[in-house]
Amino acid sequence: MYGYFFSMKRFILLLLAGVLLVSCSTTSYSGKTMNTLPLDISRPDFEIVAEDNYAEVMKNEVEPYLETIKSNGVLASNRDGHRIYYEIFDVEDEKGSVVILHGFTEFIRKYSEIIYYFNRAGYDVYMIEHYGHGYSERRADVASSLSKVAVDDFNVYTEDVKQFVDEVVLPRSKDNKLVLFGHSMGGGIATRFLEIYPDVFDFAILSSPMIGINMGAVPEWAAKFLSGSANLFGAGDDYIFGHYDWDAIESFADPGCPATSYPRYKYFFDMRKENEYHQTYGATWSWLNAALKATEKMVKQSEAEKVKIPVLLLQAEIDSLVRNDKQLEFASKAERVHVVMCPDSHHEIFNSPDVIANAYWVTVFDFLDGLIK
Repeated sequence: MYGYFFSMKRFILLLLAGVLLVSCSTTSYSGKTMNTLPLDISRPDFEIVAEDNYAEVMKNEVEPYLETIKSNGVLASNRDGHRIYYEIFDVEDEKGSVVILHGFTEFIRKYSEIIYYFNRAGYDVYMIEHYGHGYSERRADVASSLSKVAVDDFNVYTEDVKQFVDEVVLPRSKDNKLVLFGHSMGGGIATRFLEIYPDVFDFAILSSPMIGINMGAVPEWAAKFLSGSANLFGAGDDYIFGHYDWDAIESFADPGCPATSYPRYKYFFDMRKENEYHQTYGATWSWLNAALKATEKMVKQSEAEKVKIPVLLLQAEIDSLVRNDKQLEFASKAERVHVVMCPDSHHEIFNSPDVIANAYWVTVFDFLDGLIK
């Protein structure tokens, strides 16, 4: 019996390497207009942290400031007791509260620049590190490898966010308007959250949201089959094809690098090198299986149409990690989603050169100013 399962495990891994079919089709954005990010916009009250002295400003101004307004804590999950680490960045006389959901293999400190912008604009910021990331607890069977991300059910993420909002955010925010900001996997979690709990947040910003996973040459049906089979035959905690432990090698020159600003990329890459809890790095079959099931739900008409609040969806023109067509499919079914395509940007739009990053943030704050009076 053991030999049978071992053979099946090898078969699954080899089959993935051999699948070479074309995967994605284009979905029209019917009935709605997608705008292109104008790169010549500005705001008198906003200034980007410039690339030419990025590290110096982040180290000497931004991060010290954030330390003065930061508090942290831990929740025990209502689901199974796992530890949820969170941080709060509290400003005086705030005009709203922003809950930020980070992306796959990320951590709170990577969002220092983003948190700083929201704070300076007058918003309190609340963040958790998702299950299996950063200082939050990992599943016991993969806890020995801080690089691996494993989860059996994507709802773990949405339930953790709901508990965090109920127990931490709402008691402190009182009558503040609540804004949900989610990037990549965090954007996928945000999307499912808005579908499951449509009345919690007032507005949302989805940045390159993981509403569909870009599998490259692997068709989605094959990825579902492989990830499901891997879980069934005991390989759920193994890395998916092409993923591996943190190797401390810079990847900025790679075509698929999600960032296009080297100063921004380098600053956060160095953060990873300094802290083993920031070296979460690769997906397991269990995570992929759960994520594929969740993204399939996100674009269902019956789910997407539950999202009634104003949503700004910022889409990267060149995204090798998530599917732009699925973002548009979701936007066409939800009621008030405004899509802005960001030209010449990769997955981490906010980690683009100054001209794109500046236009990105001006668009975000213009959107919020139009809603929060």
